[in-house]
Amino acid sequence: MASKKTIDVNGLTKGGPYSHAVISGNLVFVSGQTGNTPDKDTNFSEQFQNAISRIDEILKACGSGLQNILKVTVYLSDAGFFKEMNDLFAKYFPNNPPARTTVIAGFVSKGVYVELDVIAAL
Repeated sequence: MASKKTIDVNGLTKGGPYSHAVISGNLVFVSGQTGNTPDKDTNFSEQFQNAISRIDEILKACGSGLQNILKVTVYLSDAGFFKEMNDLFAKYFPNNPPARTTVIAGFVSKGVYVELDVIAAL
């Protein structure tokens, strides 16, 4: 059986009983991160950037970083955000971008426009 190490980052909230990340072998699996702020209205761009920032913080706690992301799953609340997401994605991953899947999905929390989960190398 493969070993696994769970990672939780102090100060980052979670929406349920799960780990921010799990390390197994040389891979890091990061739970889905949204970028909305409960006490502030945020637009799509702000939410995307906040989610990336949270993922970066989690990956750093694991000994990795955005440059080591292998696969991203992007969940959008509306297909109308697809072009803006592509533009932001290209900003964060200008060279050798990771593999990506984009899904249109509903969210439990109102006002969430985007959620990202990633798999990264250590």
